[in-house]
Amino acid sequence: MSLADTRVIAAHNPHRRRRSKDLPLYMRIVLLGSSVSENSQVGNFILGRAAFDSEAPPDVVERVGGRLKDRHLIIINSPQLLQRNISDHQITHTVRECVFLSDPGPHVIVLLLRHEPCSAEDQERVEKVLHSFSEQVYQHTMVLSSQEPTETSDILQNIIQKCANRHFSLQRSSSPDDLLQMFEEIVKMNDHLECAEAAQCFTVKQQITERLSEAVKLNLVVCGSDGMLKSSVSEQILQQTDRRSDVELHDRLISLVELPAPARLSEEEVMRQTLSCVSLCHPGVHAFLLIIPDAPLNHEDKAETEKIQRIFSSRINKHIMILIKQDSEELSEETQSVIERFGGRH
Repeated sequence: MSLADTRVIAAHNPHRRRRSKDLPLYMRIVLLGSSVSENSQVGNFILGRAAFDSEAPPDVVERVGGRLKDRHLIIINSPQLLQRNISDHQITHTVRECVFLSDPGPHVIVLLLRHEPCSAEDQERVEKVLHSFSEQVYQHTMVLSSQEPTETSDILQNIIQKCANRHFSLQRSSSPDDLLQMFEEIVKMNDHLECAEAAQCFTVKQQITERLSEAVKLNLVVCGSDGMLKSSVSEQILQQTDRRSDVELHDRLISLVELPAPARLSEEEVMRQTLSCVSLCHPGVHAFLLIIPDAPLNHEDKAETEKIQRIFSSRINKHIMILIKQDSEELSEETQSVIERFGGRH
C-alpha cells in the first residue's frame, strides 16, 4: 500500500461509530464553485476578513483557518470544481486534494451556485463532483447563492432538494452567524463526511487503464532544504533537466516531484504545498528521497526533517530513503541519528 493510500484511506474507517452530537473543536468547510471571485467573496464573508485572494489562480485549492464567534473554522476553497470545462482528470485530482486538506473529512460541503438557467448537463456535472467525495455526500451538502434570486430554475431546485432543501441566499443583510447556524445543524445531524473511497471514484475504464500503468510506474518525492542539491539529484535520476515529466528508465516509468523547502513559508502554506505535491502521485508515493549533508544540520535541514515527520508521522519510515552528500568516510553521529530515526535506509 502506498503512503497516499495510508494517508487518506486508513484515516477513515467506514465502520467507525459516530461521535456524540457535540460540535467538534474544528469545523472543516469545503467551498465548491466555478468562480475565483465568488468563492473568495464567500470565504472572506465567513471568516470576516480578506483571507482569500479574488485574483488567485483558479486551479489552486486553498486551506485557511479562522474563527467565527467561538467556533474554529477551516475553509478549503476550490473555485474550479464546478466549472463547465473541467476534465475528469482535474475532478479526480482536485477532489483528492480537498480530501487531503480536510482530513479526516469535511463537515460541510457548500455548493456555490448561481440563479441562472441550468442544463441537465450542469446537474450531471455537479452530481459527478459530489459523488467523487462519497455516496453520502448530500447529507453534508448545502447550496449557497450570492445573487438576488429572480427565478430559481428547476435544475437548481432539484439540487437544493437533494441537499435536504438547505439553501442560503447571501444578501447585503446576511450575517455570518446565520450561515454558521446552518453549518452547526448539519454537523449535529451528520458529524463529518467519510471520504475513504474518494480517491477511488473512477469509471471502470479509468480503473483498468490506471492499474495497467501503475504496475510499472514508480512515484518518487525528493525532499531537502538545499534546492540546488535537490535539482541536481532529480536531474540525475531522470537523466534530463525537466523534473516535472514522467521518464521511462529500465522499462519502468519514473514520476518525480520535489517538495518545497519550508524556509520563509508559513506553517499553513508548507502543509498546503506538501499535500498538494503528494496528491499528484496517484495512487500514492512509493518512496521519499530525503537529501541531507553529512555535517551538523543547519536550521533549514532540521526544519525539513521535522516537517516531514510532523505531516506524515512514523508512517513515512517505511517509505523513506536518506541520500547523503558525504565528504568523509565515516558518517557523523548526527547524520546517523537522522538515518535511524527514518528507518535506517541510506
